[in-house]
Amino acid sequence: MNYSALVLNLTEFLYLLMEKETTIYSWAFVAGKALIKQFEKLYGTERAEKKMETLLLTLRSEIIPDRFRRALIDALIEVTPQVGIPEKIKVEKPWRIDEFYRYSTAILSGLFDSLNAWKGEKEEKGEEGG
Repeated sequence: MNYSALVLNLTEFLYLLMEKETTIYSWAFVAGKALIKQFEKLYGTERAEKKMETLLLTLRSEIIPDRFRRALIDALIEVTPQVGIPEKIKVEKPWRIDEFYRYSTAILSGLFDSLNAWKGEKEEKGEEGG
């Protein structure tokens, strides 16, 4: 499968996920997979892992909801603008503190799990190739 077809398939998949009003966690997991794959393409495997870890640490350090959302959206736009953004994240309504903790936890968990899934895929490929 060529890269263009992969991007189209990924984009279609993301839109299907968005249409079904999936959880913030599942969106973050899929978005994280797209981010890490794009990081890998741009920077190589080792630096891709570091970039994703840096993004996670940056997001974790944001204690103001609007800054958290802005950092997340900036990362998505910079690396992979094909990822749709859920209404709960892009809406102009400020998050209450309980929403912020709930959403940020789900997003960080999804991104972190996508990084671990990507690492697992790399280890499997390494074992198969070795």
